[in-house]
Amino acid sequence: MMNVKKSQVLRNVSEVPSVLAFSQTAPDAGDFGGSIRILLRWKGSIYKKIWKDLLVYYGLYYLITIIHNYVLDEDGKIAFGALAKYCLKNSNSINVMIMLTFFTTTAMHRLFAMQTMIPGTAKVITYFVLSLKPNLPEGPIIVEQFARWTVLAWILTFRTVSKPLRSMFPDIISLQVAGIVKEKERLLLERVETEQNKTPRALMVIDWMLLLMKDCSIQNRFSEKSNYIKVVEVVMTFKKGCGNTIKFATNNMPYALIQAVIIVVYTYGFVTLMARNVEEASTCTFVEVIVNYVPVVPSMQFFVFLVWLDFGRVAVNPFGTDDDDIDVPLLFKTHVQDCFRLANLYSQDFEQIFGPLPQHQHNQDPSSQSATPM
Repeated sequence: MMNVKKSQVLRNVSEVPSVLAFSQTAPDAGDFGGSIRILLRWKGSIYKKIWKDLLVYYGLYYLITIIHNYVLDEDGKIAFGALAKYCLKNSNSINVMIMLTFFTTTAMHRLFAMQTMIPGTAKVITYFVLSLKPNLPEGPIIVEQFARWTVLAWILTFRTVSKPLRSMFPDIISLQVAGIVKEKERLLLERVETEQNKTPRALMVIDWMLLLMKDCSIQNRFSEKSNYIKVVEVVMTFKKGCGNTIKFATNNMPYALIQAVIIVVYTYGFVTLMARNVEEASTCTFVEVIVNYVPVVPSMQFFVFLVWLDFGRVAVNPFGTDDDDIDVPLLFKTHVQDCFRLANLYSQDFEQIFGPLPQHQHNQDPSSQSATPM
């Protein structure tokens, strides 16, 4: 029965795109060549994030330049010049640094806290498997059910925060098709919505795990009575991690803060679009003309702030679809494989795999011992 479910679930997991099988390693910038390779990298780079904004910025800049040179009359050019000088004078008065520093610091602290409390399934399954008495007739079935419920709780937790995982499993029926949920379990989970129960589904599955552990304790299936309390502590730690992950999704950063930062950055960008010297070309040097038509410095300042803003926005939701986000589908695949591997520990025996260990001889023949040099 377990082998059938294993093949069914792994077949579903194998449908995850093969690109997920490659993990991103940390950049190596120990030498000059490594720094150049990092600068030229496209995947997960700042160029990939801001190239559209770059096109829009320069398109608007040259559109405004064309309007000034060929559309406006003399009075319009005078008014435009006054506005351009005003923006040029006050472009540095907008303190974007304070707002961005507060936003990115808050987002990064939140990201690091989230990464440290991501729940895992291996410890929970291992504790339970090794706490049971060996060779129980119902042992493999109990272990399989407990391990499957652990993975199910993990999936239901991360469906609340990860859009790619929701795309893989849009509803409970898809989980049943994948062999992760049984029909009776699906009905119990779907009843939550009909009864308007506010308890997250993942926490309900953990309650099932606690009930199974309670039954194992009553039926004296643990090797020692203290094992029951130890496994309960591990499961409650897992439950706390799942609950914190759900809170991460429900208690997200205020939209007002994100909107305020976006408004400040794009307002600064609009000011740099207008901030220019519109003196007649005859009175400007060649360098001034080039600077007016190629706004390198204003655009560089704006895009430094824009990259900073995008970095903070990525940190707000580390479970999205960006290149640098946490690969939740790959984590799911790993947890499923760990589930079956750890559950098989119950029916495996060390001597069947490696053979009996050599016996240590405490009483050795004195004649066989070599003389110790003085």
